[in-house]
Amino acid sequence: MSEQSTNLPCIGFEIELQEQILENGVLNGFFETAGETTTDESGFFSISFPRKNALEYKLEVTSDGWFAIVENIDPEDFTPDIPIHLDLEATPKAQLKIKIINSFPSYKNDKVRIRMLGDFGQLTDCGNDWFVFEGPNVNDEINCSLPGDNWMPYLFINQSYEDDVEVVDSVFCEAFETTVLELNY
Repeated sequence: MSEQSTNLPCIGFEIELQEQILENGVLNGFFETAGETTTDESGFFSISFPRKNALEYKLEVTSDGWFAIVENIDPEDFTPDIPIHLDLEATPKAQLKIKIINSFPSYKNDKVRIRMLGDFGQLTDCGNDWFVFEGPNVNDEINCSLPGDNWMPYLFINQSYEDDVEVVDSVFCEAFETTVLELNY
């Protein structure tokens, strides 16, 4: 197991192998832990477990500051005394905090919209929805996670005046850090 950007080994990551089993002809609707371990100094791990009548296996990898990895494993891939080789890459998290502040002088007709333009797939909760802030006393924030060491592009539209003012920009979000972007209008 290695880091996505540096290819260095992931040390001390928690690994849990889960199984969904069939007992006495009845499907157990949830996953149970089959085995747990952590990665070693080389990023390797090994789990030994008793074989059951499993319909599905799932490997979950977690570590603070990293996006979780969930890998489904076909039960047919398991053969006694033959290890399965999985090449897993971990992605570090970055936090983004956007502060939206309506500065003095502010008016009741003031309005801004902001939208994230980055597409990081499943590895973000920033989304692409519009955030709209209206009125004189706006002091709000948006918080989200994205893959670390990446630029997050955004579109900021100030609709407080006769003509809209559009700003397309981006902010660099360092891995394992919270980046604060303050937008005053």
